[in-house]
Amino acid sequence: METEKLIRRCRAIKLSGVEEGKATFKSKMKSKGEQIVAGCLVGKVLTNKSVNKEGLKITLQQAWQNKREVKVESLGDNVFMFKFGTKIDKKKALTGGPWHFARALIVFTEPKGIGDLAKQSFTHVSFWVQLQNVPIMCMDRETISELGEAIGKVEEVETDANGDCMGEVIRIRISIDITKPLMKILEIRQEDMTEEEDIPVLIIYERLPDFCYCCGCLGH
Repeated sequence: METEKLIRRCRAIKLSGVEEGKATFKSKMKSKGEQIVAGCLVGKVLTNKSVNKEGLKITLQQAWQNKREVKVESLGDNVFMFKFGTKIDKKKALTGGPWHFARALIVFTEPKGIGDLAKQSFTHVSFWVQLQNVPIMCMDRETISELGEAIGKVEEVETDANGDCMGEVIRIRISIDITKPLMKILEIRQEDMTEEEDIPVLIIYERLPDFCYCCGCLGH
């Protein structure tokens, strides 16, 4: 039974006597708790199949090549807690993705607040995205960033040694809302152009796992 459902059922049952306790999270407890949260990530594997914890751990440690072993614990519903030995290892896992397990996307997030599992969001994943057929007039870092914002939140625009982003393929790293269909084409139009004169820019997502070709969504 899912944890949230179990909590709701327990609260719905009324018995005599003390049924529900209260505990205050004191400052000393908070300090220790913040240290735990700071070294952790929470990840969800987007698959309907049950995920084997040890298999997941081995796969990711091989991909990450961490300096220290990562502790992995199941939190239920294909959600796992990852406790890292160093800040560098944690940053590599958080920024080096997207990561997959058995062709299923893993959504990582840093625990928010006290780490209430019900409040953790698994809606965004960062991808390196290739833009193809970009008009020459748009081959400017600022313009490319603006185009990227139409796809998601731009985190980085790849440039050459001179700070330029020109060529057949332009790469940007974008945080994508995976609850929505993936955008495949971005139509560019100047203010004085008609719809028939739109320029289609092809969007290619690097390291894209299995997704539904009918609706364009990930995770099913």
